[in-house]
Amino acid sequence: MAIISFWSNTTKQTGQSMSLIACATSMAIEHNYKILLISTKYDDDTLDLCFGGLEKNKKLINKLVDNKPTTAVDNGIEGLSKVAYSGRLTPEIIPNYTHVIYKNRLEVLYSFKNVEDSPSEEEYLKTKGKYKDIIQNANGFYDIVFVDLDKGLDDEMIKQILNISDVIVCNVAQKINMINDFIEFKKQNAKKDNYILNIGRFDGHSKYTVKNISRYVGIKRDITAIPYNTLFFEAASEENVADLFLKIRKIHDGGSNATFMEQVKDTVEKIIYKMQEMQMKV
Repeated sequence: MAIISFWSNTTKQTGQSMSLIACATSMAIEHNYKILLISTKYDDDTLDLCFGGLEKNKKLINKLVDNKPTTAVDNGIEGLSKVAYSGRLTPEIIPNYTHVIYKNRLEVLYSFKNVEDSPSEEEYLKTKGKYKDIIQNANGFYDIVFVDLDKGLDDEMIKQILNISDVIVCNVAQKINMINDFIEFKKQNAKKDNYILNIGRFDGHSKYTVKNISRYVGIKRDITAIPYNTLFFEAASEENVADLFLKIRKIHDGGSNATFMEQVKDTVEKIIYKMQEMQMKV
């Protein structure tokens, strides 16, 4: 049982969510783990667009009178937070609020949704106050909990979630300022070794190659890269990621799709290795 948090110490785009989605999906297919993917973002439909939650959410909303609910829909993380505030939150109750992607392999807990005519901001403040409790309880039921850690959360809340994480995947883009920010993070956390540096939306033609970045930041093994891939990003806007990974998981044609899958699988292997390494130190 482990918590794997994808996080970035910059507010700029790093491909964090897409890297996490690729890794969680691949791991669920290739390894015998029961996985939960949690989004801590506010009114973000990235996971819905990837896995088909939009249609599910529409059906839930349409059940309410005149399509104008007066309270937030009790699905996903909002519903769980209300259970947590009532004191009834247990690991076993988590699956009642998730969306199953691959049975007994991968489930998703969608982010807080801003529903029209509901006290969304007030509800969201209450919901995010229970993120840590929800993640810890999920860790008691699933083998691995992937957390897409929102950059916009309070600093203290981010710190709390990072502190309970077994592995932290730090996400950067191929930009020198972001790489330098990671070096500063590395200095400030010199006593910690539970993090991996991931380069999102990786461009193989950039001078900032994995080898060069590795040399520059002083990391030999714990560095990964998830390339930009057209098929993946198209599927991520068409609720088709689960099917895509089943179709292209074994291609070996040497093209961009094969390279993408190879690097995703390499990232997954490094995450698992780091997770097992950390567990052995406990």
